[in-house]
This record gives sequence, structure tokens and C-alpha cells, in this order.
Amino acid sequence: MTGPDILNAAICGAIAIRVLLFRREGARHRWWGGWLAYLLIVVAASVPIRTFYGYYVSADWSEIFIKTVFLAALIKTKGNVVQIFKITRSQHGH
Repeated sequence: MTGPDILNAAICGAIAIRVLLFRREGARHRWWGGWLAYLLIVVAASVPIRTFYGYYVSADWSEIFIKTVFLAALIKTKGNVVQIFKITRSQHGH
């Protein structure tokens, strides 16, 4: 395992944990958001496991950058994956 592989595994583990610990606290439930969160947890959590057992081929710095930005977005939305895709509409009709 290389440094980027370990960093990639750690970031993916953090993504899975952040989404897993999301609490709605009055937020509207969307069925597709629940399924998206479930799939994201499973896929992200598989990376550290596959890395540990040597099944993850390799991670490069561009992949790590993308996952870091995604993790930052999840932290900003407190783990709410639906909020990442929320589109705000301008009140001026633009």
C-alpha cells in the first residue's frame, strides 16, 4: 500500500461515516435520497476494506482530490446527500 492508497481509503471511510451519522432532524424525507445515501455508504465503506485486503488496485491524486471535495460537501451539508444536489432558483426568474 502506498501513501495515496491509504489516504484514499481514509477519505472514503470518512465519507461513509459522515453519511451514516446523518440525522434528519425535521428535514423532508426523500426516498431516492435514502437509497443514494445507502449506496454511497456501501460503496465508500468498501474502499478501505478492499484496500486493506489488497483488492483496490491503486489511487491517484486526482481521485483523492475529487473525493476530498465530495467529503467537504458532505461535511458542509452535515451528511445530507440530497442537499448536495439541491438547486436554488433565483427569485428574479433568471
